[in-house]
Amino acid sequence: MPSLNLTLKPELKSTLPVRVLQFGEGNFLRGFIDWMVFKCNEKGLFNGRILALQPTPKGRVVPKLLKQDCLYTTILHGMVDGHPTEYREVVNAIAGALNPYSEEWLKILDAACAEELQFVFSNTTEAGIAYVREEIEGTTAPSSFPAKLTALLLKRFRHYGDKASAHGLIIMPCELIDDNGTKLKEIVLRHIADHNLGEDFKAYVEQDCRFLNTLVDRVVSGYPTANEAHYKELLGYDDELMTSGEIFGFMAIEGGKDLEDLLPFAKAGLNVVIDEDISKYRLRKVRLLNGGHTANVPAAYLAGFDTVDEMMSDPVTRRFFNHVVFEEIIPALDLDPEMLTSFANDVAARFSDKDMHHQLASILMNCTSKLKARVLSSLLDARAKGQKPRGLCFSVAAYLALYMNATGVPVKVGRANGVEGEFRDDEAAVAILVDAFKGFDASDTASVEKTVRAALSATALWDQDLTGDEFIVSEVCTALTSIARVGVIDAMPAYF
Repeated sequence: MPSLNLTLKPELKSTLPVRVLQFGEGNFLRGFIDWMVFKCNEKGLFNGRILALQPTPKGRVVPKLLKQDCLYTTILHGMVDGHPTEYREVVNAIAGALNPYSEEWLKILDAACAEELQFVFSNTTEAGIAYVREEIEGTTAPSSFPAKLTALLLKRFRHYGDKASAHGLIIMPCELIDDNGTKLKEIVLRHIADHNLGEDFKAYVEQDCRFLNTLVDRVVSGYPTANEAHYKELLGYDDELMTSGEIFGFMAIEGGKDLEDLLPFAKAGLNVVIDEDISKYRLRKVRLLNGGHTANVPAAYLAGFDTVDEMMSDPVTRRFFNHVVFEEIIPALDLDPEMLTSFANDVAARFSDKDMHHQLASILMNCTSKLKARVLSSLLDARAKGQKPRGLCFSVAAYLALYMNATGVPVKVGRANGVEGEFRDDEAAVAILVDAFKGFDASDTASVEKTVRAALSATALWDQDLTGDEFIVSEVCTALTSIARVGVIDAMPAYF
């Protein structure tokens, strides 16, 4: 079987200039950001390509990119108008790939001075945006992403001299941390101060370069190992960098309207918004997407389901999902209801995608901290509005029921029909919940209340005592009793 390259696909040869320097070449960037650049180029809107840089010394993607002339296939699947849909495209947005941890570092420094260069993208994991004190001006690459970025900006600043102000870069980190652009800029400025790189360079970074906060949302699962043979036969070639993900994609960029022309993602029909404040989109994602997982997965796992799509296929758990998301979480938020409802419909479709096979056990990992950020926040906002979110209280009870027979980490869970499972949570949190269930007896009202009050009053878990709201205490007690006595599926219909 032939390999994917320009010999096989000569029509994909491109002479578009490199306008983007990209820290990272992994599945997410290739399956989302680079794919978006490709879609813009298809419509003649961006007219630029990407130089991808290996983010860590042990990277393995750069040689594969070079072997395939930087071509790769995206396989995007999902529900479109209620029907399973799949799109397959060969992407040619990457112009080249280099390894900073070799003699190519000097080539990268030279590439940073290119006249056509305008943007820096990155996805170096959440741990990548961190300060590490290290040499900036050496002949070998610094280890951390912010230090490498500082070195590249310094090279560009010195290259253009008194004309540097006209050659600032737009820097867009895609790491999943709040205010990612702001935090990256702070670290670069710290490097400048620590190495005495000068007030002029500092002014260039502060005034002529733009560090943009972003929010990105697409699940990119990567190489379709389980269906490798199927796709090779379907495509008719061998592609070591096939990248599978969901059709849904969303990006929010914090900045002014001028970015709509500089980054014409929305003009290309992509689901991208540019706004002076993207906090509302972050809140929407945390409460509806992440919260939609965390509010529903404990009960679904107890019911014996293994994946999110199984949860959405069952009539009982699907109705509970709809109730909690559309009738309790959305009304608790002070955001545009239409924006929330549209996104919630997208979430429901994404959760229903049978190709994702998103494991409930993996979503349950560290679920105490997730419940605090994603579910309790909605529950407390609803209560502050005088609402009575019984479904969210049931979600809290289902979460507590996971620890009913726990003894430590990993948490062992008795599920429906005698099925057992396990997941991992913070050891300190598990210890508190194990202690709360000591002597628990579902047939004894006082025993149930004792357990619920012990769990909800644990300020070490929630940073507050939740037992001050008797509605929450009473509803969680009722729901936990019902779950323990009749099982989660039989208990759930009372809450929608």
